[in-house]
Parts: sequence; structure tokens; C-alpha cells
Amino acid sequence: MSQAEHTAHGGRLQDAARTWQIPRADWLDVSTGIAPWSWPVGQVPGEVWARLPETDDGLMPAAAAYYGVSAKQLIAVPGSQFAIQTLPALRRRGRVGVPAIGYREHARAWARAGHALVFYDTLAALIDRAPQLDHAVVLAPNNPLGEMPDTEQLRALAATLGPGRLIVDAAFMDCVDAPPALPASAIVLRSVGKFFGLAGIRLGFVYGPPDILSPLNEAVQPWGVAHPARWIGCRALADTAWQREQRARIHAGQAWLGDVLATALDARLVSGGLFVTALFENETSAPFWHAALARQGILTRLGDDDRWLRFGLVTHTARPRLRAGLQRACVYPQGR
Repeated sequence: MSQAEHTAHGGRLQDAARTWQIPRADWLDVSTGIAPWSWPVGQVPGEVWARLPETDDGLMPAAAAYYGVSAKQLIAVPGSQFAIQTLPALRRRGRVGVPAIGYREHARAWARAGHALVFYDTLAALIDRAPQLDHAVVLAPNNPLGEMPDTEQLRALAATLGPGRLIVDAAFMDCVDAPPALPASAIVLRSVGKFFGLAGIRLGFVYGPPDILSPLNEAVQPWGVAHPARWIGCRALADTAWQREQRARIHAGQAWLGDVLATALDARLVSGGLFVTALFENETSAPFWHAALARQGILTRLGDDDRWLRFGLVTHTARPRLRAGLQRACVYPQGR
């Protein structure tokens, strides 16, 4: 697959630097849903780099405690993207419900594995169509729309579809105050990189019925999760004090960002915790704001349909720059 065929994602600073002729180091990147505050890794021991990882290193018990599931239900994967790409090829081909607006790698992976895609706009619509589906993908919360399914909706879907046929992408669920209860029969994808601000280590987890996940476990090659990722993940997942502080930072950062965007933009704002998305009524406003900010070295995530713009959270030191950038863009008539 060529680079041109890949779905667009946030965080492409090299491409932005070339397009807008602004040095990479001069950018403020708010295009991703990755926390701008990272768990403090510190010094990784030399043997972690020199030796292959071992499975009894404490990672799985730490993850089981963090996610509140049995270690027997868990699989460590090199990022939740690995599971997104691999799972569809392990399931019998059929009709799969995927969000019309949402993380598009799900649709790409299921289509590539030969499944028929059935797009849904709302969770209510998905529940109505569930009897005609073989699988369904639900984002909890949706990226970029922020929609969060409730416990009853997930239970209804799981009951209709059957064991292992509901896939819940919970990559952004870590900072949700009152998350829904996830059905035991569902396959759940979790990401370490987003909440912990450690996207570069490529670590995620999948949990669900052990017998159904067995093929995925076999698909993870020996030493498939790098030793440094396991070492860092084990310690980050067990650091409950830092996690409490991180949730407070995220909640405060989300509130600040929502207030600033509400002042600047004529748009409906939704949030998924680690991001705020502006939904515009026409298809010219989002591209305008994306370009107006990019000219100032501020990178946002422009929606694939040109009707939404996603903003990631920013640190205290970066907030004056984002606020000023929005104010400067407001002087142009199209900005409103």
C-alpha cells in the first residue's frame, strides 16, 4: 500500500512543514488526541534495550488491575492499531456495522479483509440494524464526535450480535468520569499511548472472551511488544498517583479549550476528553480555520468531509499561542 493510499491522520508535522514552509520545530501541534503531558519515563535500564522481553515481567498483572479485568482475558499488542488491522481477517466474512464518522482505520481494515461495510450515523440506528449484522464496531467515545454509548446500548448490541461480535474501541475511555460497563462478551481495544502521552512506545491491550481472542493472541509474534514498551507500560499502568493528576490536567485542559473555541468559532463543539471537535454547518469554515491556523504554524486535524476540525489539548505554556492564533484568524470575514 502506498503512502498516498493511507487514511489521513493527525500529527503529520513533516508534511505540514513542507506544505506551509514553516520549520518543523516552529509548529504547535494540536492535531492529535494524544495527551500533551507524558508519563515521566526517566532512565530505561540498559538491559531493557539489550535483552528480549519476557512475558512474566509484571506487565499483564499491572494491565489487569488498571483495566479491571482478569489477566487471562488480556492480550498485549503493539498498539491498538495492530488489533484494528488484524482482527477483521480473523473473523468469518460478513456484514459489519461501522460508524459513518469515526476513526476510519476500522472501515479500511474490515473492507480489506473482505467484509461488507454497513455505515451507521447513530448508535440507535446501529441497534436497529444489529439483527442484520454479523459484527459491529463501536467507538467509546467516538473520535472525533465524542459520542459515548451507554451501558444499556452496549448490552443490547452484545446480546443481539452474540459473543465476540461487538468490538468496542475504548482508546479514549481512560479519562471518562463515568464510563459505561462493557459487556463481558465484547472485544475491547485499549490504548496506552493516548492517556499516558506515550504514543511512541506503541502499546495497547485487547480483552474479551479468551477462546475468541485466541487467534489474535497467536497473531502477535514472539516479542511482538518491544521490551522498552513493556517496561514503561508496566510502571505507568501501576502509577495511580500520576494517573489521578493526569485526569485532573485533562479535565481542566478540556474545559479551557472548550471555552476558547466557543468564543472564537461559530460551530457546535463536542469532546472526547482528549480533544474538542468543532462541527460546522458548511464545508468552507473548517478548511478556512485549518488553513488560517496552519499559516501561523498551528496544526489541527481537518475532517475528511471538510465539516469538522479537531483540536487536541494543549499545555499551559502553549495556550497563549493557540488563543492568539484563533484571535488573529477571526479578523478574516470567513473565520466566523
